[in-house]
Amino acid sequence: MIIRFLRLAAAAVALAGALPAAVQAQSPSFWVMSYNIRYDNPEDRPDWRMRREPMARQISFFSPDILGVQEALVPMVADLSAALPGYAHYGVGRDDGDKAGETTTIFYRSARFERLLAQTRWCSPTPERPGKAYDAALPRTYARVVLRDRASGVLLDVRNAHLDHVGAESRRLCARQLRDQPTWPGARLVVLGDFNSAPGEPPHDVLTSGGDGLRDARAASPIVFGPAGTFNDFSPGAPPVGPIDYVFVDRALQVLRFATLTDTEGGVAISDHFPIIVQIAAP
Repeated sequence: MIIRFLRLAAAAVALAGALPAAVQAQSPSFWVMSYNIRYDNPEDRPDWRMRREPMARQISFFSPDILGVQEALVPMVADLSAALPGYAHYGVGRDDGDKAGETTTIFYRSARFERLLAQTRWCSPTPERPGKAYDAALPRTYARVVLRDRASGVLLDVRNAHLDHVGAESRRLCARQLRDQPTWPGARLVVLGDFNSAPGEPPHDVLTSGGDGLRDARAASPIVFGPAGTFNDFSPGAPPVGPIDYVFVDRALQVLRFATLTDTEGGVAISDHFPIIVQIAAP
């Protein structure tokens, strides 16, 4: 896997050289990664105990400034936190608003960012209370943090979601909730996560439509690396399904490059989703 990482690093250097000088010089920029890390299912092969160390190495190698994970149980978050020094994180269990159930945890570099707000919202008419709504099979949440770049003062309103895998109406309404919740004053909105839907389907359309809609970072990027699909079902040799994982960005932000990371450990997938990573510039 290290060889694969080095190849990707070389590709990143080459891509940087391909960017116009004005774009390369633009500052500040930051890297955002979205990663469905697959919940700790003991029946999986490989299971979490086999996957957590390669995953931590992969994340450390690419060193995102902001990382949103989905399907992360609280002990899994603790494992990653212990392996990723320099990151603070926020997220709560979707079942009880504390430690039960999956989280949509957001990690961020604490030396770079000051956290001004942290909250979780349920995809529901009662978003401040744990529960399942609409036609969803499971409770669905998004975590939200507002971050201030300590050096530049840039404000980011970051929302990390995992939309339902069954309920189409739940997915649409959760996307609407993500877009309609007021943005922190002066902040730029970044929405990421597993949306269990394709471009052209309602969640994507809800988030990107209109003159004030967000931009799909992959579609907006001048440099794209890796496949469009993000769901590999632990079969990394087969064409991945999707995309169903996204980063959406405020139109005032500039997308510099985007990649789907297809790294494996000995030919075995690290998760049943490939992570995506995007470099973004804040004017």
